[in-house]
Amino acid sequence: MNITFTPYGYNTYKTSATPSFGRSGRNYITQEGLDMSTITCPFRTDLAWLDFADFELENFKDKNKVNIIQFAASDGSEAYTQIMSLLERSNYISTKKFFPIKAYDFDENIVKAAQSGLINLHAVDECDVAENCKNFSRYFFETPQKLHIPGNFCDSIDKCYKTYKVAPALTNKVIFNKGDIFKILPGIEDNSNTVILCRNMLAYFPKQKILDTIKIMNQRLKSGSLVVTGELDTNNVDNYIKQHGFEEIMKHVFRRI
Repeated sequence: MNITFTPYGYNTYKTSATPSFGRSGRNYITQEGLDMSTITCPFRTDLAWLDFADFELENFKDKNKVNIIQFAASDGSEAYTQIMSLLERSNYISTKKFFPIKAYDFDENIVKAAQSGLINLHAVDECDVAENCKNFSRYFFETPQKLHIPGNFCDSIDKCYKTYKVAPALTNKVIFNKGDIFKILPGIEDNSNTVILCRNMLAYFPKQKILDTIKIMNQRLKSGSLVVTGELDTNNVDNYIKQHGFEEIMKHVFRRI
């Protein structure tokens, strides 16, 4: 069985460019004319995922529920990485309060890919998962199904990809939906029990839009809640976050003061 998602015209971020998906990234142009290129893969190395899981478990040990909200969720790689990291670091009882993760992307095409329960993994991805997890087959297993995403430039330059079925141990712990950070963030309710992942996305936007978004985080989040960024955010977004009520706990992880 082949599952194919066809590129379409964006709604909020209209573009004539064909989006590309895969481990090596996707390219598109926003309505504001911003040329963006994002990379998606499991255990992306700009965050120490297992150390971060340890910190989450300690930081929220007194909370009965933790709300993890991820923006720019793409094919699900990072949501799955977050889940795997927590499961590898603790037991079912300690981790169940973190799930389900609410994962959003404004591109309906890639949301459908994530919702399919399939994922394309490169040979490098397989090694990264195996290095960080005790049992690769607990999370992914081979399937005769093929996930085809038109416009994926990886297919033309690298054939080391296989489609895997994502195990219920992961799919049952995340909900993928279409959503825009700029619309969702102002309505977030927090009780010092929220984790916002907005990795490698805000840095593409103009300074004022970045600042406005961070000010909303400052207003909506209470002491102890977390914001997580990525390598692309190092030179501007991370500094702005530290200037607006957050302390840096570890690289790209900020806690509301």
